[in-house]
Formats: sequence, structure tokens, C-alpha cells
Amino acid sequence: MPGKGLVHVYTGFSKGKTTAAIGLALRALGQGLSVLVVQFLKGGGSVSGEIKMLSKIPGAEIIRFADQRHPLFCKEGCNIGELKKSIRRGFSLVREKLSSGEYDMAVLDEINNCVKEGWLEAEDLASFIKEKPEGLELVLTGRGCPEEIIELADYVTEMTVIKHPAENGLKARRGIEF
Repeated sequence: MPGKGLVHVYTGFSKGKTTAAIGLALRALGQGLSVLVVQFLKGGGSVSGEIKMLSKIPGAEIIRFADQRHPLFCKEGCNIGELKKSIRRGFSLVREKLSSGEYDMAVLDEINNCVKEGWLEAEDLASFIKEKPEGLELVLTGRGCPEEIIELADYVTEMTVIKHPAENGLKARRGIEF
């Protein structure tokens, strides 16, 4: 990737954060760039349509953590201590992989939620942003992005709900919401 890699944040309480990040990843892949997509808090469940398609594209690498599921979606309950350990191990793996300089773009999906909930320290994410390889384009998604991360970012987009079918009881639909 030519030049300095920038930092993107997709945050807010509406649909579209991951979708926007995956769209950016697809754009990068279409231009021959290499992309790492890491999904925090989305393991243990079904794989979304966009991740299924991304995994088929040369230059894309996907990492999901089977032992990470957001507590809202745990049917048997979650062990928060174990979840926190897994998130921190996963973030350590991400830092190691990205320090190699082998990727042009990285999407850290739901990383903002990890920080918001206190499962990952904002200082750890901030130091990673400051130390990332110069050419790495970094995309961070999830609700509740902390102000110190927003300050470090170059692009910040907040998704805001104006109207959503879930308000009328419509369940998530395969191929549209996942």
C-alpha cells in the first residue's frame, strides 16, 4: 500500500459497522492488497455471509475465536473472566501478526465493544495504533468507541438508528443482517 496507513472507526448503535468495514476490505482486495479480518465476540455461532465470501478471496485472511461470544448471545451464560482472557490473547495474536508488515489492511471487528465493556484496556488499543506499521490501514468497529481512540483515528463514522425493523419485532434475516 502506498503511503501512510490511516485509522478508520465505525461506531454507534445502529446496523452497518461491520458491513462498512467489510466493504472497505473488499475494495482493498479488489486492488490487490492483503487484508486481515479479525472478529472478536463473534465466535461460537454461525459464520456471516460476508465472512463466508471473504474467506474465498485470495489475499484475505480471517481469524475468529470460537471461545468468544458476546454475553448477550450466550445461551448457557458466559464466564466473563474466561472471555476477557480470550480477548486479550486474541489481541496479543493480532499485534504479533500485524507487526510482521505482511498486511496492507486490518479490520478488528467489534474491538470497540471489547474496550467499552472493559475486557480490553483502551490504553492497549491506543498504544497499538501508535505503534502499528506505517503502511497499515487499520479499521476498528463496534459500539462505544472510547474518546481516546476517536482522537487517534483519521476517519470516524457513527452509525445512528433512525428506524429499524427490530423495533417492530422483525428477527435478523439470513443474507441481510448476517
